[in-house]
Amino acid sequence: MRVPQKMDLPEQAEVRSRAVISDFAHEREELERVLRHAEISRSPSLVRFLTFICDRFFEGRSKEIREYTIAVEALGRREATFDSQVDPIVRVTARALRKRLREFYENEGKDDPLRIVLPLGHYVPQFLVPTERGKAVDLEAPSITVEPGLHATRANGFPAGVAESVSVISQPLARGVVRANWKIAYLALAVAGIFLVGLLLGRRSRDQPASQKSSTGAASFRWGEPVWSDEFDGGALEMPDRSKWTYDFGSQNSWGNHELETYCFPGRGVPQGCDPRHPNVFEDGVGHLVLRAVRNADGNWTSARITTRGLKTFQFGRIEARMKLPVGTGLWPAFWMLGTDFASVGWPASGAVDIVENVALTSRSNGLGPGMIRSSLHAPGYFGGNSLRRDFKLPNGERVDDGGFHTYGILWSPGMIQFYVDDPANIFFVRDVSDLPEGGEWVFDKPFYLVMNLAVGGDWAGDPDNTTPNSADILVDYVRVYKIPPASAPTIEWQPAPVLVGSVASSTIHLHGQKGTGRVTLACSTEPATAVCSLEASTVDFSESSEQEEVVSISGDAFTNRGKVVAAPGQYKLTITATTMSGNCSQVTQPFEVKSSK
Repeated sequence: MRVPQKMDLPEQAEVRSRAVISDFAHEREELERVLRHAEISRSPSLVRFLTFICDRFFEGRSKEIREYTIAVEALGRREATFDSQVDPIVRVTARALRKRLREFYENEGKDDPLRIVLPLGHYVPQFLVPTERGKAVDLEAPSITVEPGLHATRANGFPAGVAESVSVISQPLARGVVRANWKIAYLALAVAGIFLVGLLLGRRSRDQPASQKSSTGAASFRWGEPVWSDEFDGGALEMPDRSKWTYDFGSQNSWGNHELETYCFPGRGVPQGCDPRHPNVFEDGVGHLVLRAVRNADGNWTSARITTRGLKTFQFGRIEARMKLPVGTGLWPAFWMLGTDFASVGWPASGAVDIVENVALTSRSNGLGPGMIRSSLHAPGYFGGNSLRRDFKLPNGERVDDGGFHTYGILWSPGMIQFYVDDPANIFFVRDVSDLPEGGEWVFDKPFYLVMNLAVGGDWAGDPDNTTPNSADILVDYVRVYKIPPASAPTIEWQPAPVLVGSVASSTIHLHGQKGTGRVTLACSTEPATAVCSLEASTVDFSESSEQEEVVSISGDAFTNRGKVVAAPGQYKLTITATTMSGNCSQVTQPFEVKSSK
């Protein structure tokens, strides 16, 4: 009889866990949900990376999840030539994946029963179960490490805030607990808890509420006085300033969303059905503009849509409105911008920026409800239901119809738009040219005009019903536009790494800028273009630091509409450009060499 070899304790635990676990069904379902997410599915490298590490985890082969194996088996690096000291592709991809996972679980995946976590400094995935309180798991915090098949429950070694934020690590969900050495486990959990607390206390996220931020670039700017504004300080029932606002008017057939309302021109009774004695837009005499939707005796709705078209256009800056939005089935209030070339090129070619909009949450609409707003970008390649968008939940149970109002705004700069609520420090959504889907166009570096309207009905809002308030009002305290203060562009230092024909090399860019000046966009280009460059991220943030680093990768081959083009050995140039929010630029051009791989 063959005598089995003696196994050490970790090996025994792994064997026992494999016996208990056969399918990881819940975890596999969550992986499929994440892989279908648009921000991840359109990136082949993110799909391959996440699929590889999860498959190895499900197979009980977590020891094989290392930087080298990920690079070679998932990301296509050559086994004989890959050097992690020269090529940080795994670290670059992991950082991008953490960012996308965080965004997914803050939005579309906020109600998922499991959450995939990639802890900092590690590549073995973890699956967390959100707590009963629904608190979001910190996707950048290190988590408790457990072997497959073990459940980790809250440990008394965790402070209350930390213990409540992580409930259970599930491999798989709702299975039995394998006994462990609790003295060792308790010690490990206590150490992890102390480390986690320190990390959480020191961490500042770009999505952190303004009340919790000590300072950011946007907050520390000296904005000065608005370059354009309307405070709506006129008398009761006065029309808004004609030098600043004009009117879109017409029936529901004019607006493209199957809306029900007719927009009226105040004081003129046009179009038919509008009542000049009861205008739909006016000032209330106590510092507010009113945009009113009313259902007439004949059952038809009239409303208001005002715009700066033909009077004032804007290109870059801080743009905000302090507003109280109505809540009701079928109501669709919005403050937004439209490209000035709309009349000639149409929508979405003109581009549109929805600074804020809200729709009731009903059984007939995929709406938001009174505590949520949506901000989005529309342009060729991403518009309508496929827009680049983010929903934001107002904190502390606040609502869009609160008597205290809320401020909705953007920081708009070349190649980038940042959305905020109540304070320019409270940025919850950032998009730049690197975030576009394949075939998408960035059309926002040109003049736009402002639009405010209160739609009724339509494809998203659905029809009003007998619960819809009549009348319903948007109240606007002010609209203000600020010029972004000048910010010096950062200095750029870069030392090239050798590039082999048909391979990829990466190196670090060092940037020194002015602390408190916010985000800076980065771009790179090569000459000749047969060697292709790419950046790990297209923005760096100088809100709280004067030093930043970024990674640039240079590929010795490229794919064009003519197929694959391999860079020939020889001398090339790389140009790196940094652009601040105020449009100031710095640039460095350095030679590099593509060498033969033979």
